[in-house]
Amino acid sequence: MVESTDNFDDSHSYKCLRCGSEWENPIGHFYKTQWSELYIKNDKYAPLCKKCCNEIYDNLSNKYSSKLAVIMLCYMLDIPFWSALYDSIIKNNNVFSIGLYCRQLNNRQYQYQSFQQTILNGELDKTDKELQKEKEVKWSKQDQQNKNDVIEVVGYDPFEGYKDEDRKFLFNELVKYFDDDISDDTYKLSQIIQIVNNNNQIRNYDILITRLDPLKDANDIKNLNSMKTNLVTSNDKIAKENEISVKNRSNKEIGKSTLTYMMKDYREKNIKDAEANYYDQLQSDGTLWAENMSMKAMRNNGFFDENDENEVADINRQITLDLQHKVDTLQEKNRLLLVELQKVKEGNNDGQE
Repeated sequence: MVESTDNFDDSHSYKCLRCGSEWENPIGHFYKTQWSELYIKNDKYAPLCKKCCNEIYDNLSNKYSSKLAVIMLCYMLDIPFWSALYDSIIKNNNVFSIGLYCRQLNNRQYQYQSFQQTILNGELDKTDKELQKEKEVKWSKQDQQNKNDVIEVVGYDPFEGYKDEDRKFLFNELVKYFDDDISDDTYKLSQIIQIVNNNNQIRNYDILITRLDPLKDANDIKNLNSMKTNLVTSNDKIAKENEISVKNRSNKEIGKSTLTYMMKDYREKNIKDAEANYYDQLQSDGTLWAENMSMKAMRNNGFFDENDENEVADINRQITLDLQHKVDTLQEKNRLLLVELQKVKEGNNDGQE
C-alpha cells in the first residue's frame, strides 16, 4: 500500500498500462509492490492504476468468483495471495477491498513476499478442509481449555454463532472474570458476559479505526469513537452496579489465573506436592517480586479519586485488623501448645524417675 511518505522519481510520469492515464506523482493512484522484482525501475509501483484494479476485480468476480478474482489480481500486481487474509477481510467488512488487502500486506508477517511465495508455499492447491484446519490450529490448548471452562461454568456456549476470531477473544476474556462463586450468581454472570461482549465490540471498533485514513475518513472515525465511548460508559456503569471491576469490587476473590487459586485447586485434587510447597512458594522471592510489581503498577496506572482512596484505606484497615486477630489467635494457640508440651515432658520425666 502506498504511504504519503513514499519516495518517487519526479523526472518521469507514471502511466497505467491498461487505461493509459498518466500522473507525475504516483501516490494515491498506484499500489506499491514493495517486494516485487518486476517493477523495480518503476519505483516498485505496479503499472495498473487503482481505478483499473477495481474494474478488473469487478469484471473477474462477476465472471468467476470473488476469491478467484483476487488471486488473478494479486498475480497481475505481483503481490502475495493468502486465503486467511482474504477471509479475514471478507468477514470483517462483508465485501472485499483491494486497497485494504494491500494495506494489510504492510504487516511484518508479509514482508519479502510476492506472488512467488503464493506458488512456492502451495497456497493455491490447498483444499477447503486444509484451510479450515489451519484456522482451527490457531486455537491453542489454553484457548480450548478456556472455552471448555466457560461452557462448564455458564452451562451453555454463550458465544455460539460468533466469528471464530471473536469467539477465541470472548472465551479468553470471560474466563478472567471467573471467581469461586461466580456460577452461583446467574445475574452477575449475565452482566459479566455483557461486559465481555462490549469489550469485543470496542476491539472491533479499534480495528476499524486503524484501517481508516485520519484525513479522508475523519467523520467515520468520529462516529466509531462515539460508539466506542458509549460502550466504555456502559461497561463502567455495569461494573459499578454489580461490583465487577477491580476498582469497585468489595468482594475481591482470587481469580482462576492466580497462584492462590491454582494452589487451592491442586490441594482439592489431592496433589500432595502442591500442599508441601505451598508455604515455600508464598514466601519465595518470586512471590514477593510479583506483589511488589503489582503494587507498583497500581500506583503508576491507577486513577483513584478521593472516594477510591478512602475505600482502599477502609479495606486495608479491615484487612489489617483481621490479620492481627488471626496472629493473636495463632499466638495463643502456640502458647497453649507449648504449655501442653511442657506438661507432657514433665510427665515423662516423672515416669522415668
